[in-house]
Parts: sequence; structure tokens; C-alpha cells
Amino acid sequence: MPSKPETYPAVYIIFTLLNAIRRDIERKNIWREFRRQKIALKPRLIFWVALCKQAGLINEREGQLRCASYARAWLDKTLEEQTFRLIEAWQDAPKNKKTRQFRKKFLWKLQYDQLSSPVDKSLGASRKTLDALNGLEALGLVSNDQLTHWGEYFIKGQGSLPTPKPIEPCRISEDHFIATVPQHADLLWEIEKHLRPVTPGKYPLTKRALSFHNEDPYALIGLIEKGLQSEIPAHTKALILNQPSIRIAEGIVLEFSSPAELAQLRRQPVFREYIDEFLSSQRVLVSSQKATMLYKMLKRRGVELYQQQQEQVKASPKRTHFPQKTILQPAGKSVPKLTLIEKYKQLGQALDVYYRAPGYAAEQRRITPHAS
Repeated sequence: MPSKPETYPAVYIIFTLLNAIRRDIERKNIWREFRRQKIALKPRLIFWVALCKQAGLINEREGQLRCASYARAWLDKTLEEQTFRLIEAWQDAPKNKKTRQFRKKFLWKLQYDQLSSPVDKSLGASRKTLDALNGLEALGLVSNDQLTHWGEYFIKGQGSLPTPKPIEPCRISEDHFIATVPQHADLLWEIEKHLRPVTPGKYPLTKRALSFHNEDPYALIGLIEKGLQSEIPAHTKALILNQPSIRIAEGIVLEFSSPAELAQLRRQPVFREYIDEFLSSQRVLVSSQKATMLYKMLKRRGVELYQQQQEQVKASPKRTHFPQKTILQPAGKSVPKLTLIEKYKQLGQALDVYYRAPGYAAEQRRITPHAS
């Protein structure tokens, strides 16, 4: 059964709203994004739109909501600064002047304990009072019609904020990139350009989710590695780059002549003990250690086994000599040809030389060098 929508802090809802507007989702369809991420919107979406408008996070142009330039700067502020800004925006958000005055007075009464606490909704609390309580409850300042520790600090100025939690590192779990929104808002603001979360701060890294990604994959890999502060796993990197995955299995493949033969042997428990994996309707994978026993068992049952002979092309022997007769080589130290010709020129004597050409026998010629 589908899980029930969960209630998230205000910063999660505002972060989701801002990114829905960045994707150019029409105003009438923004609620679908919250429903997809299983976020319970309390109060309704119109409350959050008016709150973000007053806080300067979004604006409206030609009937279409747009993110303001201040939105990203607001996400980088501390939680204390964000809450003070939201309280001011909640007080000044209504267009009706009397409603704004009522909210201002309501905060004053909460600050100086001028309201009966808790407020009993069943005893005729006014509509304005209920709306005010619901709005402050959405901001985390009121719970069960009483001020929370946050409310005591931000409205009354009493108490202190809890010690900030250490920053939780981003991680990859079950093909999902997980990061907390308040602590990694700047990083997730960039990741939202590439991926759509299944819940706030949880981004799928599955093959189906990445098939909709049309941006530079190396930019997404860089963002994820920045959050992990380490190298991205090889499996996840291959998914983002849309690379094929190759599984290597060692062993011997047996191919049967027909699927019926393999189906008949699969019904025998003894045969299944030797099989490591069924690759197809005709092929099985057997480890080298079990192959010998399996061969013997199949032979006893009359199964013909043969190996495909691969023709080995004999390499032609390397030619190491010419077919002509071997030329006699000098026994002693060889003399350069030019030196020898110069000597015979000086002596005025004839010189025997051999003219050779490939494929023909050497011809002996006698020449007499003359001085020019």
C-alpha cells in the first residue's frame, strides 16, 4: 500500500516549491510535485506561495511564478535568520490590512502571555485565531496550540537554540543519493537541475531515473563526488554515463542441441548440482572443477559430447635467405668499395665485380677503373 504523506519542516517545503517553480511547472500543477514526493501540505499551497512572495523568494510575472534572485541567498542563511524572515513574512503576507494587524497583535499576545493556553478550538475560537495557529504551526513555532521551544526563543526571546548538529555527509544508499536539505542546500540547488527527488533530499540514481537526464553527465558526477567527498562508485558512474555493464563468469559453457534436452535434464536433481548458472534455454555454465564429473555422468547417459574444432591458420615461415647461390664473403677484414676502387685506379689494373638482381644468377664482369 502507498505510504502516507509526511509532514516536513518549512525549509523542506519551501525548497521543494522553489525547485518546482524552477522547472516551469504551472501554478495549478505544483501540488502534484508535493504529492509525488509524499509531502503533506499543511496549510494549503496558497499559504506557502503568499509566504514566499512576501519573503522575497518568488515573484509573479504575467501570471507565472518565478524564483527571485534572493531565493538562493536565503537558502544559504542560518536557520535562525531564515525563521526570523519567515515570521516577518507571515505577519505581513495578507493583503487585508485588518488581517495583518490581527497577526501582529496575535504575536504580541503570544509574546506577553495574553492568550489562554492552550486555546480550546471546540469552545468557539475565531476563524482568524485558527488560521494564525495553523500558520505558526507550519513554521514550527506552535504545537498542540502551545509554543514550542522554537516559539519560546523566536517569539518570546526565552531559552536558547539547541547545539547545531554536525554536518551529515552525503551518501549513496540503494541506488539513491541522500543529503539533508538544510545542510547541503547549495549543493542540492545544483543537483535539482539534473535529478528529481523521490522525497526531499533523496535522489534516485537508477537507470530509469537517469534516462531523463539530458545535461552533461560529467557535471552531475562532479556534483555527486563533491557531496560524497570521494570518488563515485564505478557502478553508479557507469549508469550516469550510460555505459554497458559486462559481467565476467569463468567456467565452461555447454550448449545443447535443443531446449527440450536441457529442459529434460533440468528436472533431474543430480544434474542441477553440477550447474553453476543457466545462461539460456540451450546453454549452461559449469565450473572447471565440476566439468570432469559432469562429462562422465553425461557419457554414461549416452549424451554425445564434442568440442568445436577451431582451424588454426599456419603462419607462413619467415623468409631468411634468397634463392640465389651464396656469395663468397672475404675471410679477413672487409674493405670499403670506394677504397678498393681507388686502389685499382692507382694500379691501373682490372677489377672483377658481380652484378646481382633478385631472381637472377649473379653475373661476373671485369672493369678497369680510369682516372678522370
